[in-house]
Amino acid sequence: MNQLGNTLIFKGLTQASNAVARIGVILISSDEVGGDAFSSIMPKDALVFMTRSRGIDLPDGGFALDRSFAEIADTLPRAGRFDVLAFNCTSGSVAIGIESLLSQLEKARPGLRYTSPAIAAIRALKQLKANKIALLTPYEVHTHKLFLPFFHENGFEIAVDGTFDLHTDAEICELSRKSIFDAAKKLVEGSSPEALFVSCTATPIVSHIGRLEEELGIPVVTSSQAMAWDALRLAEYRKPIEGFGQLLAAPR
Repeated sequence: MNQLGNTLIFKGLTQASNAVARIGVILISSDEVGGDAFSSIMPKDALVFMTRSRGIDLPDGGFALDRSFAEIADTLPRAGRFDVLAFNCTSGSVAIGIESLLSQLEKARPGLRYTSPAIAAIRALKQLKANKIALLTPYEVHTHKLFLPFFHENGFEIAVDGTFDLHTDAEICELSRKSIFDAAKKLVEGSSPEALFVSCTATPIVSHIGRLEEELGIPVVTSSQAMAWDALRLAEYRKPIEGFGQLLAAPR
């Protein structure tokens, strides 16, 4: 201990975090559910750093952010403080395109591993060996329709699809559990899919995945759950996580 005038100056000891997974997440500013949903899945020995940016739907059906990914990533901790960078928007990922998105994320923060809900959904469904899927989204019909070629081009058969035809995240985040369950059951009934994918990180479904799987009898993959699974996998976190469906309950 030293002293400068009347001020005591202490020697501080530092202790590195024992976190085994460190993940940076870019959220859309209008998403009131996705951040908490993602964090609720994360184990205690994982660190999550979050930042937000405003999403812009373009007239041609495309998607943009109000800043570049590099500018957004600059609001996260410096290089070397996390290992995985995740862009937390499903429809935005589909509109941008997977190759373009991965390229932009890599340019923003080179040397990391990258994911998004759409990227993670493809990886998760393949992990579950689910080739024939039911698709449920909350989006307005035009955005919903973008998902059909997206899944087809990535090798999936869509047995049945449906949407709530909502136009804002504010509406999506207030969807009731009953509405989601009723729609899911209607889709799965008679179509024999091998899994159900529920899209949008703003859809309030994460805490109900286990119950929905029990009622449907098939795996349920959701945007936030899939991205959490993929981010942990990329961070080489291997332990199973209970309470969020079959995907996370299996070791990665």
